[in-house]
Amino acid sequence: MKYLSLILLLPFFVSAQPAADSTLLSLDSALILLIKNNPDIQEAKYQWLSKSAIAASAYGSFEPKLVGRAHRERADRPGALFTEAKDEYKLAVQGSLPTGTQYDVGFNQLTYKHSDYISELYFGGELKQPLLKGFMYFAPTNEIRQARAEKEVYFQNFRKKLTEIIEQLETTYWDFYYYLQILNFENESVEIAKTITQDAEKRLMQGKMSPLDLQKAKAELAVRLSRQLEALGNVRYKHSEFMLLLASPELLNDPRPLTVHPNLNEIPDIPADSLLMIDSLKKIHPEFLGQKSEIEKRRHNRDLYKSERLPTLNLIGSYGIRARDNSAHDAVLKFRSEKRRSKVLAGGIEIEIPLFTGYREKYIVKAEEMNIRAAQVRLNLTSHKLTEDSFLLRKRVMELSEQMVFEKTAVEFHKKELEEEYKKLLAGKSNLHIIFDKEDDLREAQKKEIEQIRLYHICLIQLQKVQGTLLIKNKLEILKDDTIYLREDLQWID
Repeated sequence: MKYLSLILLLPFFVSAQPAADSTLLSLDSALILLIKNNPDIQEAKYQWLSKSAIAASAYGSFEPKLVGRAHRERADRPGALFTEAKDEYKLAVQGSLPTGTQYDVGFNQLTYKHSDYISELYFGGELKQPLLKGFMYFAPTNEIRQARAEKEVYFQNFRKKLTEIIEQLETTYWDFYYYLQILNFENESVEIAKTITQDAEKRLMQGKMSPLDLQKAKAELAVRLSRQLEALGNVRYKHSEFMLLLASPELLNDPRPLTVHPNLNEIPDIPADSLLMIDSLKKIHPEFLGQKSEIEKRRHNRDLYKSERLPTLNLIGSYGIRARDNSAHDAVLKFRSEKRRSKVLAGGIEIEIPLFTGYREKYIVKAEEMNIRAAQVRLNLTSHKLTEDSFLLRKRVMELSEQMVFEKTAVEFHKKELEEEYKKLLAGKSNLHIIFDKEDDLREAQKKEIEQIRLYHICLIQLQKVQGTLLIKNKLEILKDDTIYLREDLQWID
């Protein structure tokens, strides 16, 4: 019975240290692998980078273009004494400005041969300035602003996906640790039940124990073996979920068993619940910011169709120098001479008025107005939900902090109770039925204690997610001057 007392004391000193032949993975190391390998994060990242490239491409609408033209035309008429001819050569730069102004600056040579021979050279520029359609509601830069808003939507989607996956990682990490500890408890319980059963068999042969007590010991061993297998199954399931989340080839190819060991001595501080924190939530939370960007994008799209609905009213003007003569050689000479060439100034207007006041655009604008209202309702709901969730989760974290203290007290009591009951057993004042019951009580108390620790950290992670600080806490981004800056490696293309 002497060695039995040592084994019964094992539950009081259950080791949380990993085995020597296992791979120990800290939460920080797991986060590094997650950022590097998780396909959901990579997909969201490349979608954002893709939209960033598209947003940059929107400036290409203002890129000047070099335009050239060489055209020859001949017409023969029966009975005509000569062939009608027209030759045209043009080289110009065309483009548009952020004000909506369209320009065409360049050189043009036309040569006509009809009843007489005429050659004309012209160099100048033409401007077209919209005043209504194509100008109002900042129409010339609408494409750029829509692309920026789209880019911001995908940026916030990336931050949201990053936050969700990190929450899932840390939750799975604590779940895996929890089930490893449960398995550890069950392994210890099985070893104790085996030792008690072996001792009971010896005591039965010595006439110091009844057959019913031996049967009780074997039944308790069977119950513990069943719980051990159940705990082992839970560990395997969580291990598989954890590995799939990390998607790390290094870990998948490592034959050693994986284990985790968080620092239980370091209890994170509970985030403050103040008006300042609630206000900052609207500055950094990806879901809130993403919805704001969605509203902005819809407004830009509405403004585009508002502009398209307007009548066309364009001012047209041109200025240049021109030389004309019967021969191309003389025309060139005139063109070179400031006194002989002509200065040409022209201007006018263009109008185009929809007869039904832009029927198609009218209803598209109404549709976009409804979309904007719906998105605004969603934004208000998101704001309210995040504020309420932040308040409730903070309350729950504080409650779990107190529960951990209560469960620790319960574990210490059940340890002491089992010690005292075992002393009674050695003195012949107790039996195995009571010992097993007390041991079960201790196991349940230990499970509840580790479960409260797990729930505390998971609830704290959820609180950080709701308050939008999870990425900042993991040093994946910083907030500076109300602007969010991601860590540099998250902006790279591998």
